[in-house]
Amino acid sequence: MAIDTMKKGSIEMLTLFLLCEEDAYGYQLVQKIKERSKGLITVQEGSFYPLLYRLADDGYITGEEVVTRMSTGRSRMRVIYHIENAGRERLASLKKDYETVQQGIHNILDS
Repeated sequence: MAIDTMKKGSIEMLTLFLLCEEDAYGYQLVQKIKERSKGLITVQEGSFYPLLYRLADDGYITGEEVVTRMSTGRSRMRVIYHIENAGRERLASLKKDYETVQQGIHNILDS
């Protein structure tokens, strides 16, 4: 249970960080989080999309609908997300908070 709570708080930061690297659609972000964490952090798509919608509502990211062609030749609508300046500022704040909490935990465990 504690791991789930810690993970939920980190997903926003990881999402904004990945969008700083490049624009991406939701499923891509879910896969990147899993891949870059070496499978230690997995995100359910059903709980991830509400986060994307909230980040967009808060002005941290924007989404653009694009049509992509699949290998089968069929077309598919995807929303490509892009981080805005407010999102970069939010990421900096989240990283600072994360580092403070991490240092506090280390201080307690090392005492």
